[in-house]
Amino acid sequence: MLMIFGNRDIDITIFIEELKKRVTVSTGEVERFAQLWDHREYKRNEFIQRAGTVPRFSMFVLDGCLRQFLVSENGIESNVYFAEERHFVGDLPAMRNNLASAYNYQATEASQLLTLSRENWEVVFSRFPWWAEAHMKGYQKWAAAMQQQLADMQLRSGEERYLDLLKKRPSLFRRMPQHYIASYLGLTPESLSRIRKKLAGN
Repeated sequence: MLMIFGNRDIDITIFIEELKKRVTVSTGEVERFAQLWDHREYKRNEFIQRAGTVPRFSMFVLDGCLRQFLVSENGIESNVYFAEERHFVGDLPAMRNNLASAYNYQATEASQLLTLSRENWEVVFSRFPWWAEAHMKGYQKWAAAMQQQLADMQLRSGEERYLDLLKKRPSLFRRMPQHYIASYLGLTPESLSRIRKKLAGN
């Protein structure tokens, strides 16, 4: 489905599909809901939101890929999440409570996003009651994935974590630099390289 943002027709089909996976809602209702979102484009490596600032919006990825990461006091980056097409992403607690976020969000390739401002978050919950259910289902799924990721760091070997990510999200290995993947897996680039060479030789 095409929708006009500014003076451009933007295909929001996958946005509608993702919402309908979570709740039963008409296409017309979703279209009215989408009118409260904005369309934004980012270049490869462009920052979308920086740590230390209050997030201005949450995001849905229409096209492209983002990384969510932390930076330690000594400047070491730790990737905690990769958002490809169909992913909702953002620091909602910081945004909704008007607090500075600890996270950075960066486009790792040219990306198109739908964004929902802090002000419109309050509007959609009052105007579209079904959004609360849709949001909660997605948030619970994300929280479970983050908890599993933390557990895997403690309980599974680097090779097991690598194989699991390769099975679940193979596209990341075509889209992300190896050092980003290594950081996400809690490995050094050298360790990841050794794992890949070992498995390639089997």
